[in-house]
Amino acid sequence: MTHRNLIFAAALLLAVPPLMFGQAENVPATDPVYVFLKRMEVRGILDSYSDVVLPLSRREIGEYLVTVGKSTDRLTASENDWLRRYLDEFRYEASGITEGTNSLIATSSEGMTSGSARFFADGQKYLYAYRDTNLTFFVNGLLTFDARRISGDALGNAHAEFIQGGASARGTIYNRLGYSFQAVNAAFRGSRELLARDPAISQIQTLGQTNIQNFDQAEGVVRYDGGLVSAQVGTQRVLWGTGYDQKMIISDNIAPFPFIRADFHYKFLRFTFIHGWLLGLPRPWTDFVSADSAAKLKGPSIADKYIAAHRLEFSFPHLLDVGFQDMVIYSNRSPDLAYLAPMMLLESAARARGDRDNGLWSMDLRTHFTPGLELAGTVLFDDLHFGDFFKNRYYNKNAYQIGVYLTDPLMIRNSSLIVEWTRVQPFVFSHDYSIEDTYTSNGAVIGPRIGPNSDSWFIRGDLFPAERLTLSLRFFYERHGDNVYDAGGNLLMNAGGNVEQGHRTEDPLAATFLGGNLVKTRSLQLLATFEPVYQIWIDGWYEADRLETAATGAVSSNGTFGLRMRTAF
Repeated sequence: MTHRNLIFAAALLLAVPPLMFGQAENVPATDPVYVFLKRMEVRGILDSYSDVVLPLSRREIGEYLVTVGKSTDRLTASENDWLRRYLDEFRYEASGITEGTNSLIATSSEGMTSGSARFFADGQKYLYAYRDTNLTFFVNGLLTFDARRISGDALGNAHAEFIQGGASARGTIYNRLGYSFQAVNAAFRGSRELLARDPAISQIQTLGQTNIQNFDQAEGVVRYDGGLVSAQVGTQRVLWGTGYDQKMIISDNIAPFPFIRADFHYKFLRFTFIHGWLLGLPRPWTDFVSADSAAKLKGPSIADKYIAAHRLEFSFPHLLDVGFQDMVIYSNRSPDLAYLAPMMLLESAARARGDRDNGLWSMDLRTHFTPGLELAGTVLFDDLHFGDFFKNRYYNKNAYQIGVYLTDPLMIRNSSLIVEWTRVQPFVFSHDYSIEDTYTSNGAVIGPRIGPNSDSWFIRGDLFPAERLTLSLRFFYERHGDNVYDAGGNLLMNAGGNVEQGHRTEDPLAATFLGGNLVKTRSLQLLATFEPVYQIWIDGWYEADRLETAATGAVSSNGTFGLRMRTAF
């Protein structure tokens, strides 16, 4: 894009009030636009951006992009190219115009082109698009081709391929009520176990049904945007926390879940409330007798389970952000109205409701006083006993996280470096009184994937050498103190390393960090994404991992290679 065109685009955006054309629907939490905006925040170009709770709305993303567009002279050539790319994608949200947008199916909307002639051209494309003064409606077809292979000790030499198709639809009614929906289904061949090693695919329930060769997933959200206040209900991935790799409050370690959410944002103050419907621990399918016959049927036994959480954040521009959270997990009953009230201290509500639930607290901090450098830290209290706070006691269940984000380290332009350390004490996220009140959903930890009695180092280097090309090198080093079992599966030593096993009366009062069976995991990943044509992406990755078990001296190492082509047309 020429500098003249970039200046023209920026001037056009500044001339049009963005709130007039704000789309109220969400931008999925895994969208790469968040990576770009995070870089702009750390560089000091965005001073009011907060990504602690994702997703954000398309209106908010459009406003942030417009703000970045005011500082094009501070961006590198590559950053300006990326800005232009995202301004094309969020053109309507940022400016209210649709010129340059194409609908494959003929549309009567002013400013849009139709037909397949522009399928390979630059500019945002839809399967069908429509807008008028009352509503917008955008539909994309989704198609993915994926192939991967592994060699090593875990699965030997194995491969898996799948074709995934589906559609996404979104829009806004009267500039306030946003809606979005996405459904995909994949047919695969090859190793089911190899696909299950993928953290995202492993969360899909249908992958575990061995009598079928496909897996599917669907999400949908309705969101009302009232300006200062917004409210939403639906099923979609939520990420919550300051962590760059592992989120402390709600991570991508669990599958998307149904929720209701409310947000308030005014100047330096942000408030978020969420109530989510989780899944209890998965149990084997058992026989039961139907109500109208003596026949035995098969059915799952999974408890009803819920999470309620609040976040209060104070932002001090060019200095730091401070956030406070309280969370509670409860189960085996209907949704509790005490936890559905946004303005309620959850700890007090839990005590008033019989003190039978699992409450947690957390606070975090992010700095903004030096452009190009962000420091982030989080501390979580699963259980807090002030009298014994500095003593080695199992009930001092805490987790800590410290991270550093640098842009253009060592004067390497268009690059970033992230270093993060996470430590989770023994028995954190477990619950002594009810196995269903652990901080989990469907058996997976809601927070950091490493689980209790673990620590990890994460180092990530990203390079954005040119428009539509990103390179990422990531290193993971994790240590975990697992519980010790005999050959029959009986618990010999409770080291606090299994989230499903709380502390027992016969267990020691003290808890040794990384006690039990020490397991070390190292992983090196190289990832690349290239967009040769608008909305057609090619992803490639290679991962080498190594697992060491101290008790047996066993070592397992693997190499995994993958290639994917995906499109949204």
